[in-house]
Amino acid sequence: MLSERPSSIWHLARLVPLAALLAIGAVGNVSAQTIAGYAIGENHLKLSELGHAAWQYDYGEYTSATFNVGPAISISSAVEKSTGKVVRLEASWSGRGKPEPAYFSDFKFGLTDLATIRQRLGSSGALPGSGSPVLSSSDGGVEISSFYEVANSQIIASFITKVSRDALVDLQRRYGTETYAHVAKVATLKSVVISDAAYFKSLRGTTSIFDVGYRSIAWEPAAALTMDAKREISLARIKPSQLPVPRVYSGPNNLPDLTGQSASFRTHQAKIADGMASGPSFAGEFAVIQIGCGSSCSNVFVGNVRTGEVFKLPKGGKDNLNLTLKYELSSRLMTAQWSEAETGKCFVVFFSFDDGEWVELLRRDIGSSDRCLASLAQNLR
Repeated sequence: MLSERPSSIWHLARLVPLAALLAIGAVGNVSAQTIAGYAIGENHLKLSELGHAAWQYDYGEYTSATFNVGPAISISSAVEKSTGKVVRLEASWSGRGKPEPAYFSDFKFGLTDLATIRQRLGSSGALPGSGSPVLSSSDGGVEISSFYEVANSQIIASFITKVSRDALVDLQRRYGTETYAHVAKVATLKSVVISDAAYFKSLRGTTSIFDVGYRSIAWEPAAALTMDAKREISLARIKPSQLPVPRVYSGPNNLPDLTGQSASFRTHQAKIADGMASGPSFAGEFAVIQIGCGSSCSNVFVGNVRTGEVFKLPKGGKDNLNLTLKYELSSRLMTAQWSEAETGKCFVVFFSFDDGEWVELLRRDIGSSDRCLASLAQNLR
């Protein structure tokens, strides 16, 4: 987190944005840190609820994508390639149409101004170690970023406000070198961002200048927007290609190693060995072995044909009947469907299989247990 708070007075920090403005004129209580119901640290597959987007490599270990969630609103995300975890979320307004709710408290894009943000959050925020908080916008105006730590978290919140070119020219005409003293009433909210502190530091460096009276803020997500964003989802949008494997094993198939934590699987040793002898079919180097345990009952094991390690899917048995699976050799995504004996409901769940650990990415109740009599392919449409 950002922790260094030297005694440097805040007006020194203002020299950077003031210089930037003049240069542009010359040339013409803590809640969950979420945006639209999505959180830092979640697996990026959950963002598929927002629709289709192309993921593009753009910064070293990270990839990003932008989802259009309305005619004037977009949600952008940066994701760590190695883990698939979300490290940055940004909600942005295009500037078209009427002001829109901004996913934080009662702030509104195009309406809430920088003066209000500073007043509500108690200070002008903090300055990062590199990069100016004021940048030229493509239409000749400027964008001002205000940064705050979120209390009791490893999250940095950024509020980006914009001054149009016409408004900037008017301010400079009226106030000259005192432009910055008046810009806060004119700059209106354009984007709201939350970032993992380590990711933020990798881009911006360590923050070392803080406004007088600065304090970390309480994150106040807009509950109504959170509910609306997750109201609709198409399961078909989640694709195996979103969780690729780095390689596919092509060496000899090894026997199962049923020692240690896998010792309890020895009653199924022969069937597991037979399944692994057929070679990998999942996550690059794993064989999937589904073994019946009675009417509509089965358990699933995955055996690493390269190392011999064996793992068990955390669903199955008499509690999870009619278990159906969908998986591919080139992907770590395992999709499972079952009827839950206790509730009488049918569920579709997406798992990521990472270094022997099953990570539940998304669960959907699709109706009564009768729905599980249909194929998984039908229920994913």
